Amino acid sequence: MALRQLNRIRAKWPKAPVVLPACGLVVWMISALPIGDTWLISQMMLSTVGHIALSYATLRVGSWVLIEVPGTLGIWHPPPKIVRDLGQLILASIITIVILQQAGVKLVGLITTSALLTGALAFAAQEPLKDIFGGVSLQVDRAFKEGDWVQIGDDSGRVIGLTLMNTYLYSLPTGKTLIMSNSTVSQSTIKRMQNSDPYGNCFDIGLDYGFPPSQAIDLLLSVANSHDCVLTQPPAKAWVERFDDSSICYTLLVWHMDYSKYRSIRGELLEQIWYALERIGQSIPFPVRMGGPNPQILAKDDPMCADTQRKVQWLASNALFTDLSQDQLENLAKNTRCVRFAKGEAAVRQGEIGDCLYQVIKGMLEVSQTTKQGQMQTITKLGVNEIFGEMALCSNQPRNATVRALKESVLLEVERRDLQPLIDQDQTLLEKLARLIHLRQIELGELNKGKNESNTSSVNRLIRSMQRLYNVFLGN
Repeated sequence: MALRQLNRIRAKWPKAPVVLPACGLVVWMISALPIGDTWLISQMMLSTVGHIALSYATLRVGSWVLIEVPGTLGIWHPPPKIVRDLGQLILASIITIVILQQAGVKLVGLITTSALLTGALAFAAQEPLKDIFGGVSLQVDRAFKEGDWVQIGDDSGRVIGLTLMNTYLYSLPTGKTLIMSNSTVSQSTIKRMQNSDPYGNCFDIGLDYGFPPSQAIDLLLSVANSHDCVLTQPPAKAWVERFDDSSICYTLLVWHMDYSKYRSIRGELLEQIWYALERIGQSIPFPVRMGGPNPQILAKDDPMCADTQRKVQWLASNALFTDLSQDQLENLAKNTRCVRFAKGEAAVRQGEIGDCLYQVIKGMLEVSQTTKQGQMQTITKLGVNEIFGEMALCSNQPRNATVRALKESVLLEVERRDLQPLIDQDQTLLEKLARLIHLRQIELGELNKGKNESNTSSVNRLIRSMQRLYNVFLGN
C-alpha cells in the first residue's frame, strides 16, 4: 500500500524548475567577477543585472518548493496556475523596480517625464491586460481546468494548457492545437463536459414525408438503443423538429459517457439509420430541386440483388432445410428477403422476442452474451453460410444472445410466416424441422445444461411448441 501511494505521488510530482534557476545562477556568478568598468558595461550595471537574475531564480524555486510541492503532497490546495503565474509576475516586477532604484535608476521620473513613452506603454498594454484579466477571471470562476473537454464558441477540444495570455485546446476533429486569447475565451459561451457526467449528443435527421412519424421515431430509437455506447439512462429521445421542403426533420438525442467519441458515435448512428431504413424500404429523401431520386445501382453479384434461384442455393446449404424438396425450397425462397446491417449494428439482441432466423450470406458477425455479473462475454463468430436465431421458429422465448455485425453484413432472413404455407401443405414437415433444430442445439451444446431431460422429451416439447405457433394439431 505504501509503495502504491509512493508511485502515485511520484506520478503527480511537479517537474522541478531547472532552466530559469540555472540561467539566473550563471548570470549572477558572472556578475560577481571583478571586471571593472568598461565602455560597454559598468561594474554597477553588471552587478544589478546579476541581482535581478538571482532574484528571478530564487522566486521560481521558492514557488516550486512552497506552492507546487505541498499541493502535490495534499498539504493544501494550491491556487490556479494562472494566479501563481500572475503573482510571480507582480513580485518579479516589484523586485526589479526595487533593485533598479537601489542602483540609482530613476524609473518613475523617466516614465512620467516622457508623455510619448507613457502613451505608447498604455496603448501597447491594452490587449495584453485584457488577456491577463480574462485568464484571471476564468481561473477565479473555475470555468474549466486543464484536462477538461470544453466547447468555446464554435471550437471544441480538450484543455491542455492555460497561461497568462492564452488558452490551449487540443482540437479533436483536426488533431491540432488551437491557441485562443484569454480575452476571447472569457467573452465566449463556454460548455464544459465533465468526464463523470453523460454527454447529450443531439443532431437532426431528415426522413421522407411518406414515412409515418410514429414509425420513424420508433426506428430512430431502436437504432439508438442498439448502440453499445448509448446509455439507457438517461434514455434516448426523438421527436419531430420541423417540416422542411423535402423531408420531415427529426431530432435524435442520445447520451454517452466519453465526450471524445461524440463525432464517431454520431457517424455510426447515422450509418446504421441508413441501413435500418433500407431494410424496410425507406430512404433519406432527395432535395425537391433535384426533381427525383437517382436510382440505386448495385453490382450484379451483390446479394441484395439475389433472385429466387440464388436464394434456393443458399437455403439448400442450410442444415435445417435439407428435407425440403426443390419445389418447397423455391416456394420458401420467394418469401425470404436479404437484409443488410452496418458495422457495429445488432441483428438480434439478447432478451428480445424474435420470429425469424438468419443465414449469413456476406460479412462476419460476433455472438456475445451478458453474464449474471453484467459483463459482455464473446461466445463465437459467425461467417458465411452459418445460421443463428433458429429457436425463434420453434418458440416465443427471448433471444439468448446478441449477434452484432463486425463489418457490413448481408443476411438471408427467414420468418416464421414464411414457413407457414409449407407447413400448411405438409404438416409432417413440422416434426422434421423440430428434430433438425433439436440436433443443432445438441451440437451447439445448448441443451441438457443442468437438466435431466431425455432427447425424446426435448423433441416432443419442441413439436408441441411449434404446433401452437403454426396452428397445427397432430397429436402426440
